Amino acid sequence: MRKIIILLLLNMVYGQVDSDFISPGDFIDRKPALPEVVLPDFVEDEDLDYSDSLSAGNLVQGYRIQVMISENQEDLVLAKEKLESVIKEKIYIQFELPNYKLRIGNFSSRKKAELYRTKIVRLGYRSSWVIPTLIELDS
Repeated sequence: MRKIIILLLLNMVYGQVDSDFISPGDFIDRKPALPEVVLPDFVEDEDLDYSDSLSAGNLVQGYRIQVMISENQEDLVLAKEKLESVIKEKIYIQFELPNYKLRIGNFSSRKKAELYRTKIVRLGYRSSWVIPTLIELDS
């Protein structure tokens, strides 16, 4: 019995030297390749220079009020019809994967958009917020 125990102990000691034991140092940690997130950086100036308009036609940097987000377009169509009877600003439904977004207005400055947002909040859309985006240039 002693011989068996001694053989097992010797096997464990010498067996690990030649084994395929993996140590934590054998792994190389690589930084994950994450996509770069670029947020709009718009000028807060009220006197935007429209000569710097983008090549997309009549689109320039500006602001809109985002009122709702939904995966279901019909929800936003109903809300749009309701708002059109109350407000005079142009209302847009835009699809940005995976949601539809209801946005109001074409404001050249954040200050103008925030002032109009107070009207939207009074209509019951308290979770609305101002977003920087491309807007249509008024002709």
